[in-house]
Amino acid sequence: MATCVLEIELTHEIRDRQGLGDYGQALVLLRFHGRPLGTMRVPCQDGMLRAADLCTAIESYGNLSRHLTQAALTHWLMQHELPITAQLPTWSIVICTRDRTDDLRRCLDSLLKLQTPGGEVIVVDNAPSDSSTARLVADYPVRYVREDRIGLNWARSRGARVATGDIVIYTDDDVVVDVGWASAILEPFSHPCVAAVTGLTMPLELETEAQELFEAYGGFGRGFRRRVFNYTMMAPSAAGIVGAGANMAIRRELINDMHLFDAELDCGTVARTGGDAYAFYQLLVKGYQIVYTPQALVWHRHRRDYASLRKTLASYSVGGFAFLTRCWLRHGDWQALAVAASWFWNDHLHQLACTLGRRPGYLPLDLVLAQITAIPLGPWAYFVGRRLEGAASAEVVPETVLVRVQP
Repeated sequence: MATCVLEIELTHEIRDRQGLGDYGQALVLLRFHGRPLGTMRVPCQDGMLRAADLCTAIESYGNLSRHLTQAALTHWLMQHELPITAQLPTWSIVICTRDRTDDLRRCLDSLLKLQTPGGEVIVVDNAPSDSSTARLVADYPVRYVREDRIGLNWARSRGARVATGDIVIYTDDDVVVDVGWASAILEPFSHPCVAAVTGLTMPLELETEAQELFEAYGGFGRGFRRRVFNYTMMAPSAAGIVGAGANMAIRRELINDMHLFDAELDCGTVARTGGDAYAFYQLLVKGYQIVYTPQALVWHRHRRDYASLRKTLASYSVGGFAFLTRCWLRHGDWQALAVAASWFWNDHLHQLACTLGRRPGYLPLDLVLAQITAIPLGPWAYFVGRRLEGAASAEVVPETVLVRVQP
């Protein structure tokens, strides 16, 4: 049964939510003065989420009082004790897309509602099959860039080269951003050691079994606690835990000088994923900090059909082990082997045991096997990708034609 995704602002009166149709339950994001605190699932009855049920669920929510106290103190300090002494850095939002105009339209509509003034939005059209994306973008106050080398990383790299902001904020075309997203993801850059920031990614919808299973597997969420990552607290080759590429921001100078995305990784390549993790890895190895802040909130539309889910989970194995192979062979990082072994044992084999034992929350067997059987493709994808990467880098790429459209 489908799940309704809702937000509840705890500073407002809690009322019945009506008109929910056939939804059997709701995934509720709790917010306090806009700050995300956590999520909970609450049953719906007769197309309604009753206030009484919601209040009962809130009262029983673990550690809610502690979260509320922290959020209330932070809000008070921001209002009374912490005057803004530094302006936000200049910024450029880069959306990499390929032949998904419906998703892109929804993303661009949400960006128009951002509460952060200034900045620019760049749409990088990656090896499009037609001109539909260019025609769509012409109706929005954004810059259009075409990148003909197929691959998400090549599109990210091109976006950073043409950006004018000090910070490049990346999101995907299948994302809807929160109104305060840009300000929240820019704020940690006030510290000079912070090279990148990631944020909270929630599901935009949970309409199908595939979307529910993706969330059960872990989704893109990284929790509701702000965290700071550096090489002293984690192995850089475990960089995948710091956040997702659909919601990340990086200093433009570092992207270009370190060639963070000039690697044959992620969507559109044989590796399928891993481009964001490799960028984070390089930053951590150099001694920079990466901050995860749940205040930087976006909503991601997960793949709706089961076949796409199976392909996505298999891609995570291919890209993840291609990334770890790269860390080991190209950088001589022996910790990558330990990370690979831990991932295989604690994630893949653990999930297989849960599935065979039919423990609560287990994934279907075919999804688990799709991930496990894809692991050997990771090292293969690394070697093939390295060859293709060298060929692509040697090509003479024509100058990009930029179209600036006024609102």
